Amino acid sequence: MTEVRRLVGEDAETWRTLRLEALRLYPHAFLSTHDEAAAIPLEDIATGLDRGQTYAVFEDGAAVGMASLLPQHRTQTRHRGEVGGFYVRRAAQGQGAADQLLGALIAAGQAAGVWQLELHVAASNSRAIRFYTRHGFVECGRIPNATLSAGGREADLLLIRSDPPGA
Repeated sequence: MTEVRRLVGEDAETWRTLRLEALRLYPHAFLSTHDEAAAIPLEDIATGLDRGQTYAVFEDGAAVGMASLLPQHRTQTRHRGEVGGFYVRRAAQGQGAADQLLGALIAAGQAAGVWQLELHVAASNSRAIRFYTRHGFVECGRIPNATLSAGGREADLLLIRSDPPGA
């Protein structure tokens, strides 16, 4: 059975486990490093989860993926939100978990009045780009040298999914 739900402070260890795994397996796909994420105190993670909109997808009770919705809070940008930290474990990829997770973020955004979702994805991550494109995201920009690491330079693409009410 698959379930998607918002993470809260009690889920801090679950979040940390998934986040560190994601950063270890895909270090060039995220802006944070493994060491930076590992240094965050569990109490800070719990506080952030209680305040934010981070969701996880669970299969038979085990977390297999997570992502965050980061809504804008200024009056003129409240219709916008960023999709951040999207990760699904390899064993769950291609099984619909990512679709359910993104669907939950879209629904949470719509419930909060967010109808434009934005995200950055590594230009070399063709699988993720295909996934987001399939869900209505379109490329609207490129950031050269978005990340610099021992692996070299990586460009990011800015993708947007806009679904204004009444359009």
